[in-house]
Amino acid sequence: MKKLTLISILFFSINSWGLSDYRPYDETADANQDIANAIVLAGESEKYILLEMGGNWCPDCRTLGEYFAREDINSWLDERFVVVAVDVGEWDKNLDIAERYGNPISEGIPSLVVLDAEGNLEFATLAGELATARNMSGDDLIEWLKTKIQPILD
Repeated sequence: MKKLTLISILFFSINSWGLSDYRPYDETADANQDIANAIVLAGESEKYILLEMGGNWCPDCRTLGEYFAREDINSWLDERFVVVAVDVGEWDKNLDIAERYGNPISEGIPSLVVLDAEGNLEFATLAGELATARNMSGDDLIEWLKTKIQPILD
């Protein structure tokens, strides 16, 4: 029994050892206001809006957030988007926003939503495409963005 307990403790500890402290979501932000501000900025800059939905407790969300901060990915995003991180908590915050855009969080987080400069839905990850982001490399992510998102923008 002691071995089973020790193995369980080690198994659950290993999952947290590799997890960074990076927190991409401002848990106090007013996401509706942030989206409204993004619509204004997108109109002025002729960019799209990218909503990044997730929670700080989620390892895949934190991984995606770190990748978004990587210089090449951040540059790619900044050329095309006004990015808004939307904290969905533990599926208990900003659910009205998720519902407004087809509930992309229903199959897992992180989820992305692309809006045009007027705030109209162009794309959403409705099948949990990024719910295993920690299994992707940053290079895999930029390739995914170029394959799945870029054609929508062209």
